[in-house]
Amino acid sequence: MAAFDVLIAGAGPAGAAAARTLATCAPNLHVAVVAAANGRRCRGEVLSPLAQPVLRQLGLWSAFLAQGFAPSHRTLTAWGEAGLQSSELLLEARGPAWRVDRARFDDWITSAACSAATRIDAKVFTLERDADGWSVDCGDGTRHSARLVIDATGRANALVRRQGRRARAQDRLVAAYAEGTASGQAAQELLVEAFDDGWWYTMSLGEGRHVFVCMTDADIARSLRLNTPHGWHAALAKTQFISAIACKVDRIERLRLVPAGGRSATMPVGFRFLCAGDAANAFDPISGHGVVKAMRSGVFAAYAASDCLVRNDDAALDRYGAWVAREVAAYEAALREHYGSESRWADRPFWRRRCADVSSSSPPLQ
Repeated sequence: MAAFDVLIAGAGPAGAAAARTLATCAPNLHVAVVAAANGRRCRGEVLSPLAQPVLRQLGLWSAFLAQGFAPSHRTLTAWGEAGLQSSELLLEARGPAWRVDRARFDDWITSAACSAATRIDAKVFTLERDADGWSVDCGDGTRHSARLVIDATGRANALVRRQGRRARAQDRLVAAYAEGTASGQAAQELLVEAFDDGWWYTMSLGEGRHVFVCMTDADIARSLRLNTPHGWHAALAKTQFISAIACKVDRIERLRLVPAGGRSATMPVGFRFLCAGDAANAFDPISGHGVVKAMRSGVFAAYAASDCLVRNDDAALDRYGAWVAREVAAYEAALREHYGSESRWADRPFWRRRCADVSSSSPPLQ
């Protein structure tokens, strides 16, 4: 058995940011990162300009730039009206957005940010509370103790589920995801287009590769048969701008459905226990803040852990929990407003569900 001060389950952006922050603000704490090696699949994603201040805070900005991810200076949208609108980022004080292959980004930040922690190639199998913290069984014949545990297992919310609790689902959103390769010139920017059963996005991953993603609710995805090439292409044909780009792609492949809905943990904090990143609250991808939010959450979770263990500040975890609650409230208000700005298909189930949310919601928090 090894004894740690902090055990972080998960080595994605949230877990990595927490490990990196603890190495800086509390270097005397013995930190472990528990994560099984897995074959991450490519998933195109755009990091908002807010990635820069967070990566600078982590001391990883120069290393990020050295990875050669492509900057994105504008986003094209067909939302709320038939035409295509352009949101320019040239004058954005925090710089451009960034188009990343999510699997490559995650591999990079895990390697760069977790170097000071003890890496355990396993998954947390059971979690038991004891007088001083937690006893953790990694299911590989090893058991460890930790004074404080951070659940950074993403949407799986694995450690909270181990304690018999489930996350609160906010919707039934799924992503029907596919990749393709263009032999000629095709648009590089992120393009988002609403349609009658949800919305699509596409973006370039470089070297001619593009991702095409249809976002809709799980029951609608079943009725559209989005898990089949025929159904997926039929939904694509409903778009004007996304389908025009897809026409330049030689072959669409790797079609798969993945959960993408918003959810929040029913227990973001507990006795010497914190959730970070998507384990605390997972955002609808239309928010555009998934990775940045996860990294920021990891930073704040690390500060709370440090204050609790190093400064004996018993209120630190509750302050973190209050911050998570404020973040969720702000996100939900912004989400309602954004979906409410699209009214062309208000009678269709996907939009009716979200318009109902708008009409029954409270005014956005100030």
